[in-house]
Amino acid sequence: MTKTPGEWLEKAISDGHINYLEYKKFTDPTEIGSGVDTSIDEKAIKDFINELKLLRKVYYHPNIITFYGITKDSSGYYNIVLQYADDRTLREYLKMNFTQLQWTDKLRIAKEIAFGLLFLHNNNIIHKDLHSKNNLIHQKQPKIADFGLSKQINEISMTPNSIVHGIPAYIEPKYFNDHKYKRDNKSDVYSFGVILWEILSGRPPFQSFESIYALTIHIFKGNREKPIEGTPP
Repeated sequence: MTKTPGEWLEKAISDGHINYLEYKKFTDPTEIGSGVDTSIDEKAIKDFINELKLLRKVYYHPNIITFYGITKDSSGYYNIVLQYADDRTLREYLKMNFTQLQWTDKLRIAKEIAFGLLFLHNNNIIHKDLHSKNNLIHQKQPKIADFGLSKQINEISMTPNSIVHGIPAYIEPKYFNDHKYKRDNKSDVYSFGVILWEILSGRPPFQSFESIYALTIHIFKGNREKPIEGTPP
């Protein structure tokens, strides 16, 4: 008999395939982000399991966030337990430290994100939602996180609604024209290119746009952020 995603998850925990951490052992919890409700929705649990599988496959790389296991909170919701990044997101890190960063620092950050992304691609994983808010910084070291939309390359499929996932400034513009366009590793490279611009400039891309629709049209027409003057070759 085929197991439901919820049953699969419970069995994986009981068999020791997924490390389970008792929620009551955590002290002074502070919420820094949240995802889907995985206590009642089977599709959400299936997506949750997919993220677990991908994290278990790649978490040991120094530029991928470390996965410790899962827990179930007092409300019955599953939570993924990940490494805490002491400098929070790349966007926050740049905002707080940009004036002190040298070109060598910017190059190092860019290279380490590239190493993490290359590792994902070498393991046939496409991130699909790469941006400066899910690249975390821990002790000055970048770590790619948030595998909620990630897929094995052989599992990739596109639906007409897929365009709504992600931050438009980082999405490969081909999606805005063809909703059936399949994401691949080149899509991640486009997102990485936008992250490079953010590392060089110290600010989010297309900051003046308040409307997502207006920004989407702007990018679709071929507009891009201007190169940062003074950037070394």
